[in-house]
Amino acid sequence: MKLFRIIVFSPIVLLRLIFILIISGYVVTVGLAWIKFFGFSRKMQQWVMSTWGKSICFFLGIRIIRNAIPEIKNFILMPNHRSYLDIFIVAALTPSAMVAKEELKNWPFGKVGIKITNSILVDRSEIRSLIKTMNAIEASVKKGIPVTLFPEGTSYKGPLTKPFKNGSFKIAADTKIPVIPMAIHYKDENDAWVGNDTFLAHFFRQMGKPVSKVFVQYGAPVSDTDYKKLQQETKNQIDMMLQQLIEANRN
Repeated sequence: MKLFRIIVFSPIVLLRLIFILIISGYVVTVGLAWIKFFGFSRKMQQWVMSTWGKSICFFLGIRIIRNAIPEIKNFILMPNHRSYLDIFIVAALTPSAMVAKEELKNWPFGKVGIKITNSILVDRSEIRSLIKTMNAIEASVKKGIPVTLFPEGTSYKGPLTKPFKNGSFKIAADTKIPVIPMAIHYKDENDAWVGNDTFLAHFFRQMGKPVSKVFVQYGAPVSDTDYKKLQQETKNQIDMMLQQLIEANRN
Protein backbone atom coordinates (compact mmCIF):
# COMPACT_ATOMS: atom_id res chain seq x y z
CA MET A 1 0.00 0.00 0.00
CA LYS A 2 2.85 2.40 0.81
CA LEU A 3 4.49 1.73 -2.56
CA PHE A 4 1.12 2.24 -4.29
CA ARG A 5 0.75 5.67 -2.64
CA ILE A 6 4.29 6.61 -3.71
CA ILE A 7 3.53 5.62 -7.32
CA VAL A 8 0.22 7.50 -7.41
CA PHE A 9 1.71 10.71 -6.02
CA SER A 10 4.96 10.55 -8.01
CA PRO A 11 3.97 11.01 -11.67
CA ILE A 12 7.45 12.25 -12.63
CA VAL A 13 8.99 9.02 -11.33
CA LEU A 14 6.45 6.95 -13.26
CA LEU A 15 7.28 8.91 -16.43
CA ARG A 16 10.98 8.30 -15.83
CA LEU A 17 10.40 4.56 -15.46
CA ILE A 18 8.34 4.46 -18.65
CA PHE A 19 11.10 6.39 -20.44
CA ILE A 20 13.68 3.78 -19.40
CA LEU A 21 11.53 1.08 -21.00
CA ILE A 22 10.98 3.16 -24.15
CA ILE A 23 14.66 4.08 -24.68
CA SER A 24 15.69 0.48 -23.93
CA GLY A 25 13.24 -0.78 -26.54
CA TYR A 26 14.46 1.83 -29.03
CA VAL A 27 18.19 1.03 -28.76
CA VAL A 28 17.49 -2.71 -28.82
CA THR A 29 15.44 -2.33 -32.02
CA VAL A 30 18.09 -0.21 -33.72
CA GLY A 31 20.86 -2.54 -32.53
CA LEU A 32 19.16 -5.67 -33.84
CA ALA A 33 18.45 -3.98 -37.19
CA TRP A 34 22.08 -2.86 -37.38
CA ILE A 35 23.33 -6.41 -36.77
CA LYS A 36 20.94 -7.84 -39.37
CA PHE A 37 22.03 -5.49 -42.15
CA PHE A 38 25.66 -4.67 -41.27
CA GLY A 39 26.73 -7.24 -38.70
CA PHE A 40 28.07 -6.65 -35.18
CA SER A 41 30.63 -3.85 -34.80
CA ARG A 42 32.31 -1.80 -32.09
CA LYS A 43 30.68 1.30 -33.60
CA MET A 44 27.22 -0.18 -33.14
CA GLN A 45 27.97 -1.46 -29.63
CA GLN A 46 29.35 1.93 -28.61
CA TRP A 47 26.32 3.76 -30.02
CA VAL A 48 23.88 1.46 -28.21
CA MET A 49 25.57 1.76 -24.82
CA SER A 50 26.30 5.49 -25.08
CA THR A 51 22.80 6.43 -26.32
CA TRP A 52 21.12 4.25 -23.71
CA GLY A 53 23.26 5.48 -20.80
CA LYS A 54 23.31 9.19 -21.68
CA SER A 55 19.56 9.31 -22.42
CA ILE A 56 18.63 7.65 -19.14
CA CYS A 57 21.05 9.75 -17.07
CA PHE A 58 19.64 12.92 -18.64
CA PHE A 59 16.02 11.95 -18.09
CA LEU A 60 16.62 10.78 -14.51
CA GLY A 61 18.34 14.07 -13.69
CA ILE A 62 21.66 12.38 -12.92
CA ARG A 63 24.34 15.07 -12.90
CA ILE A 64 27.83 13.57 -13.24
CA ILE A 65 30.96 15.40 -12.08
CA ARG A 66 34.07 13.55 -13.24
CA ASN A 67 37.68 13.62 -14.30
CA ALA A 68 39.01 12.27 -17.62
CA ILE A 69 39.58 8.56 -18.16
CA PRO A 70 43.21 7.58 -18.90
CA GLU A 71 43.85 7.36 -22.63
CA ILE A 72 44.61 3.69 -23.22
CA LYS A 73 42.87 1.46 -25.76
CA ASN A 74 42.63 -1.96 -24.15
CA PHE A 75 41.49 -2.20 -20.54
CA ILE A 76 39.14 -3.65 -17.97
CA LEU A 77 37.20 -0.97 -16.06
CA MET A 78 36.63 -1.83 -12.39
CA PRO A 79 34.25 0.48 -10.49
CA ASN A 80 32.93 0.15 -6.98
CA HIS A 81 29.25 -0.79 -7.00
CA ARG A 82 26.58 1.28 -5.24
CA SER A 83 23.39 0.97 -7.29
CA TYR A 84 21.70 -0.03 -10.55
CA LEU A 85 22.34 3.62 -11.45
CA ASP A 86 26.03 2.68 -11.82
CA ILE A 87 25.13 0.75 -14.98
CA PHE A 88 23.62 3.81 -16.66
CA ILE A 89 26.58 5.98 -15.61
CA VAL A 90 29.22 3.55 -16.87
CA ALA A 91 27.31 3.09 -20.14
CA ALA A 92 27.13 6.86 -20.63
CA LEU A 93 30.79 7.56 -19.83
CA THR A 94 32.57 4.38 -20.93
CA PRO A 95 30.44 2.33 -23.35
CA SER A 96 31.92 -1.10 -22.70
CA ALA A 97 30.90 -4.74 -22.56
CA MET A 98 29.68 -5.49 -19.05
CA VAL A 99 30.26 -8.64 -17.03
CA ALA A 100 27.00 -9.45 -15.28
CA LYS A 101 25.29 -12.21 -13.36
CA GLU A 102 23.53 -14.98 -15.29
CA GLU A 103 20.15 -13.68 -14.06
CA LEU A 104 20.42 -10.65 -16.38
CA LYS A 105 19.06 -12.67 -19.28
CA ASN A 106 15.71 -12.87 -17.45
CA TRP A 107 15.32 -9.06 -17.28
CA PRO A 108 13.20 -7.12 -19.81
CA PHE A 109 15.24 -6.85 -23.06
CA GLY A 110 17.89 -8.96 -21.28
CA LYS A 111 18.73 -11.54 -23.94
CA VAL A 112 18.74 -9.15 -26.90
CA GLY A 113 20.52 -6.52 -24.82
CA ILE A 114 23.32 -8.99 -24.15
CA LYS A 115 23.62 -9.70 -27.86
CA ILE A 116 23.92 -6.09 -29.04
CA THR A 117 26.18 -4.88 -26.21
CA ASN A 118 28.58 -7.85 -26.22
CA SER A 119 27.85 -8.29 -22.50
CA ILE A 120 29.31 -11.32 -20.73
CA LEU A 121 27.28 -13.44 -18.30
CA VAL A 122 28.96 -15.42 -15.55
CA ASP A 123 27.83 -18.03 -13.05
CA ARG A 124 30.31 -17.58 -10.20
CA SER A 125 29.45 -21.01 -8.78
CA GLU A 126 30.93 -22.83 -11.77
CA ILE A 127 34.65 -23.00 -12.59
CA ARG A 128 33.86 -23.65 -16.27
CA SER A 129 31.83 -20.44 -16.37
CA LEU A 130 34.80 -18.46 -14.99
CA ILE A 131 37.09 -19.90 -17.67
CA LYS A 132 34.52 -19.04 -20.34
CA THR A 133 34.29 -15.52 -18.87
CA MET A 134 38.07 -15.07 -19.02
CA ASN A 135 38.11 -16.09 -22.68
CA ALA A 136 35.17 -13.80 -23.49
CA ILE A 137 36.82 -10.81 -21.78
CA GLU A 138 40.08 -11.38 -23.65
CA ALA A 139 38.22 -11.72 -26.98
CA SER A 140 36.21 -8.53 -26.33
CA VAL A 141 39.29 -6.44 -25.51
CA LYS A 142 41.11 -7.79 -28.59
CA LYS A 143 38.18 -6.54 -30.70
CA GLY A 144 38.68 -3.07 -29.22
CA ILE A 145 35.73 -3.29 -26.84
CA PRO A 146 36.75 -2.59 -23.22
CA VAL A 147 35.07 -4.57 -20.45
CA THR A 148 33.49 -3.35 -17.21
CA LEU A 149 33.59 -5.65 -14.21
CA PHE A 150 32.37 -4.82 -10.67
CA PRO A 151 34.95 -6.48 -8.38
CA GLU A 152 32.76 -6.33 -5.24
CA GLY A 153 30.32 -8.72 -6.94
CA THR A 154 27.28 -6.92 -5.53
CA SER A 155 26.16 -3.42 -4.55
CA TYR A 156 27.45 -2.01 -1.27
CA LYS A 157 26.51 1.22 0.53
CA GLY A 158 30.05 2.01 1.65
CA PRO A 159 31.47 4.42 2.59
CA LEU A 160 34.44 2.66 0.97
CA THR A 161 34.52 -0.78 -0.69
CA LYS A 162 33.82 -4.27 0.57
CA PRO A 163 36.31 -7.13 -0.08
CA PHE A 164 36.85 -7.79 -3.79
CA LYS A 165 36.24 -11.13 -5.49
CA ASN A 166 39.41 -12.94 -6.51
CA GLY A 167 38.14 -14.17 -9.88
CA SER A 168 38.06 -10.70 -11.44
CA PHE A 169 41.74 -10.18 -10.79
CA LYS A 170 42.81 -13.66 -11.78
CA ILE A 171 41.25 -12.96 -15.16
CA ALA A 172 42.96 -9.56 -15.49
CA ALA A 173 46.33 -10.94 -14.36
CA ASP A 174 46.20 -14.03 -16.60
CA THR A 175 45.14 -12.05 -19.69
CA LYS A 176 47.65 -9.23 -18.93
CA ILE A 177 44.94 -6.64 -19.57
CA PRO A 178 45.40 -3.32 -17.66
CA VAL A 179 42.77 -2.41 -15.06
CA ILE A 180 41.41 1.13 -14.73
CA PRO A 181 40.01 1.68 -11.20
CA MET A 182 36.86 3.82 -11.02
CA ALA A 183 35.26 5.40 -7.94
CA ILE A 184 31.53 6.21 -7.89
CA HIS A 185 30.18 8.36 -5.05
CA TYR A 186 26.59 9.60 -4.74
CA LYS A 187 25.87 12.89 -2.99
CA ASP A 188 22.75 11.28 -1.52
CA GLU A 189 23.88 8.06 0.14
CA ASN A 190 20.32 6.73 -0.11
CA ASP A 191 20.81 6.41 -3.88
CA ALA A 192 22.67 3.20 -3.02
CA TRP A 193 20.53 0.13 -3.73
CA VAL A 194 21.45 -2.58 -1.26
CA GLY A 195 20.07 -5.39 0.86
CA ASN A 196 16.56 -6.69 0.26
CA ASP A 197 15.24 -3.43 -1.14
CA THR A 198 13.26 -4.00 -4.35
CA PHE A 199 14.04 -2.12 -7.54
CA LEU A 200 10.60 -0.47 -7.81
CA ALA A 201 10.48 0.60 -4.16
CA HIS A 202 13.94 2.16 -4.39
CA PHE A 203 13.32 3.76 -7.78
CA PHE A 204 10.08 5.45 -6.72
CA ARG A 205 11.60 6.54 -3.41
CA GLN A 206 14.77 8.07 -4.88
CA MET A 207 14.10 9.12 -8.46
CA GLY A 208 11.60 11.90 -7.70
CA LYS A 209 14.41 14.39 -7.14
CA PRO A 210 15.01 16.97 -9.89
CA VAL A 211 18.75 16.24 -9.77
CA SER A 212 20.83 13.38 -8.36
CA LYS A 213 24.52 14.27 -8.08
CA VAL A 214 27.18 11.64 -8.62
CA PHE A 215 30.95 12.06 -8.51
CA VAL A 216 33.13 9.83 -10.67
CA GLN A 217 36.90 9.51 -10.44
CA TYR A 218 39.08 7.39 -12.72
CA GLY A 219 42.38 6.15 -11.34
CA ALA A 220 45.69 5.27 -12.97
CA PRO A 221 45.86 2.02 -14.99
CA VAL A 222 47.18 -0.97 -13.02
CA SER A 223 48.92 -4.04 -14.47
CA ASP A 224 50.43 -7.05 -12.68
CA THR A 225 50.71 -10.77 -13.34
CA ASP A 226 50.24 -11.36 -9.58
CA TYR A 227 46.47 -11.16 -9.10
CA LYS A 228 46.78 -10.45 -5.35
CA LYS A 229 48.95 -7.38 -5.97
CA LEU A 230 46.64 -6.26 -8.76
CA GLN A 231 43.64 -6.67 -6.47
CA GLN A 232 45.22 -4.74 -3.60
CA GLU A 233 46.44 -1.85 -5.77
CA THR A 234 43.04 -1.51 -7.46
CA LYS A 235 41.22 -1.56 -4.12
CA ASN A 236 43.66 0.94 -2.61
CA GLN A 237 43.11 3.36 -5.49
CA ILE A 238 39.31 3.11 -5.38
CA ASP A 239 39.17 3.49 -1.59
CA MET A 240 41.53 6.48 -1.73
CA MET A 241 39.45 8.16 -4.47
CA LEU A 242 36.21 7.48 -2.59
CA GLN A 243 37.68 8.99 0.58
CA GLN A 244 38.75 12.10 -1.35
CA LEU A 245 35.30 12.44 -2.93
CA ILE A 246 33.56 11.99 0.44
CA GLU A 247 35.72 14.62 2.12
CA ALA A 248 35.40 17.08 -0.76
CA ASN A 249 31.59 16.83 -0.83
CA ARG A 250 30.57 16.57 2.80
CA ASN A 251 28.41 19.71 2.70
